[in-house]
Amino acid sequence: MGPTLLLISNDDATIQLIESVNQIYEFQFQISICEGVSDWERQVRYYHPTIVYLDFDCIEESERRRMLEMSRQPNTALSYIVLKTTYTIQEMRMYFKLGASDCISKPLNKNTLYYLLHETKARAAKEALKIEGPIRIKECLASMRSSLAYDLIFGTIKNSKDIWDRSKWADLATVPNTAMVVHIDEFFRLTKNKSKRWEQSIRSEIIEAIQQFQDHDVQEVLAIITAPDKIAVLLSVPLCSSKAEYKALATAYAGEIKAYIKERTRYTVTIGIGHCYEDARNLHVSYQEALHAQTHKFFTGTDTLLHIDDAEPFVNEMALLPGDEIDSLVNKLTVGDFAGVKQSIEQLWSIVFQKPNADPQVFKMQILDLLTTLARAALNGGAKPKDIFSIHLRYARDLHRIENTVHMKQWFKEAVEHFLECVLTNYNEQMLKSVQKAIQYIHSYYLENITLEQVASHVHLSPNYFSYIFKKTTGSSLVEYITHLRIEKAKVMLMDLNYTVYHIAGAVGYNDARYFSRVFKTIVGKTPSQYRNALLVPKPLVKEGMS
Repeated sequence: MGPTLLLISNDDATIQLIESVNQIYEFQFQISICEGVSDWERQVRYYHPTIVYLDFDCIEESERRRMLEMSRQPNTALSYIVLKTTYTIQEMRMYFKLGASDCISKPLNKNTLYYLLHETKARAAKEALKIEGPIRIKECLASMRSSLAYDLIFGTIKNSKDIWDRSKWADLATVPNTAMVVHIDEFFRLTKNKSKRWEQSIRSEIIEAIQQFQDHDVQEVLAIITAPDKIAVLLSVPLCSSKAEYKALATAYAGEIKAYIKERTRYTVTIGIGHCYEDARNLHVSYQEALHAQTHKFFTGTDTLLHIDDAEPFVNEMALLPGDEIDSLVNKLTVGDFAGVKQSIEQLWSIVFQKPNADPQVFKMQILDLLTTLARAALNGGAKPKDIFSIHLRYARDLHRIENTVHMKQWFKEAVEHFLECVLTNYNEQMLKSVQKAIQYIHSYYLENITLEQVASHVHLSPNYFSYIFKKTTGSSLVEYITHLRIEKAKVMLMDLNYTVYHIAGAVGYNDARYFSRVFKTIVGKTPSQYRNALLVPKPLVKEGMS
């Protein structure tokens, strides 16, 4: 439960605006409304509010003095803020003399109310420090610093005075002017199959090390979590005379922080560094620069420092992967060519990583598309859909966790090898079934001029792949197999003298008897007539006892 804000007013517009700003900006005040003055003292005693807003447009003149004088009573830490449409100078002097903390003109607007509630919350935090002792002081300061840091990196503070005041309330000696992003190297590998508590312990160790880091020029360092593996760091770099000096000093601090983290926690980090901005309202720009610089670790590797000045713009090309190399890889995977697949992968990477400025996110999207293409190739190669879908899902899920090209190569190699294993495991069984089905089709239609495309379509395979597995299984091409089948059928018919060679040629699918005779002789070594005559010649009897 947050601190209580007591509003004495019957102005619906004012009430709704205060409640709306409190909810939108998550101030977490418990707002109590007292429409009249008859029971306001009872509500003050009951709720013990942090502050009371008095809408004097709704309160009789006779009641105003009595309400303000309550804040001047001994042992009372209550603060009053007066809301009124118009004031005279004499009225304002009187209200302040009677103990009002501030006098605000109506109608209120969101910006005015935002800063007003900020001040109210800070006042509440200070009062809590006095009441609850050193432990509460530490907790409140940490909360105030964290809140200030988040507002700075997301650019939600637009007023310089507000930044200065909140820095003072957070007990900061200086206002931050530089942002960094600390990326925990190999975070997802370190936390794989571990609990959320383990993840939090790693972050907590590193944040504690950052907060303990001190340099003779760096008095405070603000550290907040912005992602599971990222920590934003805000610090104040001493004034320099040039941009180059700011860069050198910030990089030196980042290097010391990186070394200190490694010494204290044994974890390595990569730090992105933004520009220094003397106007703290631009710290959100410095944070975005640091975030962009840190992204380049995808190509530079881990345990490094990356300043925004050294980070070249990413090239968002639509096609980072070479089409010819991908086609070659797909074909080799489909037929289960292990050696060929490995060779194609090496060729593919040697081409891809000649472009070190490719946007990692765009690159990962295209790699995911390639993974899907290879999954389809594995399915065409006879792998079981259930196995391929499972592999694809697992590796696609892990893709966003890949931090650099070394991990990317290993990830891709493992995924392709799993696809290959699925192809090879089911290869012989599926290949045999497809070929058997094709042979049945051929035996039914061998008299017709059937083509490779027709047979491949019948078994639901691509012509190239079907041609490959058919020859690998039967030892013959499709044309050779049909030709031999026809010749074998012709041999049987030649044993029957009722059929002429001309008739037999047509019966086994040849319209030209002379062409049939040439093909027959090429395969058998004899013309059809010679083959028939050889069948009719009586075989010599073998005498008993002769070898």
